[in-house]
Amino acid sequence: MSSFKVVVTDYVFPNLEPEKEILSEVGAELVAGHCETKQEAIELVPGADAVLNTYYGPIDGDVMDAMPECRIIVRYGVGVDTIDIPAATNRGIMVANVPDYCVDEVSDQAVTMTLALLRKLRQADRMVRSGEWALAELKPMRRISTLTVGIIGLGRIGRAIAAKISPFGPRIIYCDPYADSSATPELTSVELGELLRTSDAIIIQAPSTPQTRHMLDADAFAAMERKPVIINCARGDLIDTDALVKALEQGQVSGAGLDVIENTPPLPEDHPLLMFDNVILTPHSAWFSGDALDALQRLGAMEVARALKGEQPRHLLNPEVLE
Repeated sequence: MSSFKVVVTDYVFPNLEPEKEILSEVGAELVAGHCETKQEAIELVPGADAVLNTYYGPIDGDVMDAMPECRIIVRYGVGVDTIDIPAATNRGIMVANVPDYCVDEVSDQAVTMTLALLRKLRQADRMVRSGEWALAELKPMRRISTLTVGIIGLGRIGRAIAAKISPFGPRIIYCDPYADSSATPELTSVELGELLRTSDAIIIQAPSTPQTRHMLDADAFAAMERKPVIINCARGDLIDTDALVKALEQGQVSGAGLDVIENTPPLPEDHPLLMFDNVILTPHSAWFSGDALDALQRLGAMEVARALKGEQPRHLLNPEVLE
């Protein structure tokens, strides 16, 4: 008989074999569902010692009260907006996430988008396909090593972006009030206003919070003196989409690379962002690779296993619960 019950509220993986392999080592039984409503979650979780969660939410106090023996809830991913962390803390439940499963993939995509926009590859491709070989539409274009790249948010992914774009030679500045500047002496920390004013490319890699929502809004775009390209592979609501559309129309920015857009999917067929040649759109795929998917499943299951063995999770988000 299994010692523990681990509930998966919902998942998008082909199977749960990695979780079964890891959790079987601690005597845990895996019970999986595809919850879409609170009632479905409440009916699934009784007896759970741990929960793994993807998109279903919120896992709130009502759901938690249906699983009084639960020790930990782990989010498959970085953001934890599906989990009511204060409610979990009040009930003695640890909350953890998996922030390190796709650092390479997201930073690769952010840098790729930046380079493609600065080199105007989308416009050049369209020109060739239409039989044009003139360079007029690609002007102005500057050498990347003469530019300034501004990064908003210098966490794991932000640091990886800086390291990967650095060999191209641009000046790199960043804005992050929580970053340890002594850990990255090669980078220059600046206030947000200076970053907006002096950057030729702005890569936003911040978390989604009430304070960061619409961080790039009409006022921010108006402050951008160098008409930068904008890249967002983080969270859609960091950018005011309507304001971005107007900034593109008015030439306040030179282009945008968006892996995430607020209030999507789906993107309406008549969405104004689809009309610009200098906009690159991807379907929230920056995180994706087969390696990242496998790492996500394994790392999430390993956090659960640690909790069930009485160990502290590596990425505990509410350490006060230990008190």
